[in-house]
Amino acid sequence: MKLSENTYLLGEMREFKPAFVGLLFFSFITTLLFLVPSLFMQQVFERVMQSRNTSTLIALTSIVVFLTIIWTALEVIRIKVLQRISFSLDEKISARVFDGLNRQTDTLPAASRGVILQDLNTIRDFLSGYLIIQFLDAFWVPVIILAGFMFHPMLGFALFVVTTLVAVLAYFSQKFAQNDIKQSLVVSTQAADLGRTIMQSAETTRVMGMLPALVERWRARQREMIGWQQHASVQSAIFVNTLRLVRHLYFPLMLVVGVILFLSEQVGPGVIFGACILVGRTVAPVDAIANSWRAIWNVRMSVERLNMMLEQAAKRVQKVSLPRPAGALVVSRVAAAPRNRDQAVLTDISFSVEPGRVVGVVGASGAGKSSLARVLVGAWSPLRGSISLDGNDISHWDQDELGRHIGYVPQDVELLSGSVAENISRFDARGLDTDSQVVAAVRLAGVQDIIVKLPEGLNTKLGPDGHTLSSGQRQRIALARAVYGSPRFVVLDEPNSNLDAAGEQQLAQTIEKLTNDNAIVILITHRMNMLSICHHVLVMHSGTVQTFGERDQVLDRLTNYRPKALIASSTAGPGNTVAA
Repeated sequence: MKLSENTYLLGEMREFKPAFVGLLFFSFITTLLFLVPSLFMQQVFERVMQSRNTSTLIALTSIVVFLTIIWTALEVIRIKVLQRISFSLDEKISARVFDGLNRQTDTLPAASRGVILQDLNTIRDFLSGYLIIQFLDAFWVPVIILAGFMFHPMLGFALFVVTTLVAVLAYFSQKFAQNDIKQSLVVSTQAADLGRTIMQSAETTRVMGMLPALVERWRARQREMIGWQQHASVQSAIFVNTLRLVRHLYFPLMLVVGVILFLSEQVGPGVIFGACILVGRTVAPVDAIANSWRAIWNVRMSVERLNMMLEQAAKRVQKVSLPRPAGALVVSRVAAAPRNRDQAVLTDISFSVEPGRVVGVVGASGAGKSSLARVLVGAWSPLRGSISLDGNDISHWDQDELGRHIGYVPQDVELLSGSVAENISRFDARGLDTDSQVVAAVRLAGVQDIIVKLPEGLNTKLGPDGHTLSSGQRQRIALARAVYGSPRFVVLDEPNSNLDAAGEQQLAQTIEKLTNDNAIVILITHRMNMLSICHHVLVMHSGTVQTFGERDQVLDRLTNYRPKALIASSTAGPGNTVAA
């Protein structure tokens, strides 16, 4: 695996260079210590067994035990150092990677986003695992071969030939299979991502009879992955099988060379067995690397994805903190599109809203209302045009700081694993100030009736293993989260889609309180009766503004919405809907 000099991940690892230099030195010492069994065997055969001197045996054994203790200690130290490096690297980059992942970088494919967190585990396991030790040991294989030459030139040459043959076969086995291995890993990622998606919606797919078709689709991805693996196996079969043959033969071959030298009285019997031990040490690291190409390519792909995330994080500049906004919202000639798409779904959007005013946004399904909401809160960046709040373009704000002044209820509400209070407080650190703001948000959103019925009130745990809220309850808790901290700009995307008449009445009261506090409210709705609380109406059609102005003036211009109808709707139920 090769890292180019300009990779961000390599830059993060530069501070560990002294540790890796130390590990390389330790590997050199352990390589020398690996010679101890061979030398011990030679001495036992050629000195002890000839002289039958037990004192010499005891002395040699004591030396070997002492050196073996050092050898073992160095191996333990290597493992501990690698673990410390892997944990330290994870501590350095994991927060930035997770942050970048949730900021949805434009350059990261959707399939990669599904496995990016696993990539952190992959890199950490690689750095603290067995394979990197084999790389370090392989660096000093020439020292073992040199020791073989010191026993006898023919033994050294035989070691060199066997090791070179294993290395060449290993290289070509991965060379012919690398593209297929990479494709199998890509398809494996896609299959895993599809599997997670299907399992997340298992209840819906099962009751609607979709599961057999989805199982077959997942199996098709699995078959494709297995197909790539099989093709890789076929491509490299001749080299892999030859390598397997050499692996079975290198001990007998070295034994034959040693016996020939012994019969010609060029070496003693101890050298024969010592040489057999040496060949195991020279070939073992190369052999281990040869059997780990799939893991190596998996690590390499993880490095590429993490490097992309770190590159995006490096581009994020620290922005000047701006004061709490108190002025108007001005949207000028905005066009926008979803990420990784060039075709605009919003075109030439312009309007302005003063503090303390409510804008009702209406339009047919697909008119671009939810897209407008995402652009206004900064979830999407405009392709062109500008959005300013209190005279500052929202792109000039630090996204996290601006978020403290924004309230947002999306169409599809998702609450996170944690307590109700944590979800409402946007997971701010606990404290008296946070708790008081949570209580204020609960009162402002009028969700006390939900809280008192929960098993542990605000401390009730939500999530897969916690309490389950209905869609209407989630929507009202999301409203409390949106108004937490007295935001200056609130965007509500169909906040009443799952509410009953009482819930809508409470929503109207909350919006009135927000405007009394001089907040700007954008209310996206299909229900006509909600327009009675709006000061302005913005009608959207095909991604653009069809009309915008004072509520009564706009509704008067639309045939279906006369003031008389609006008055009637104020007493109507939530079934009345708007379609522009």
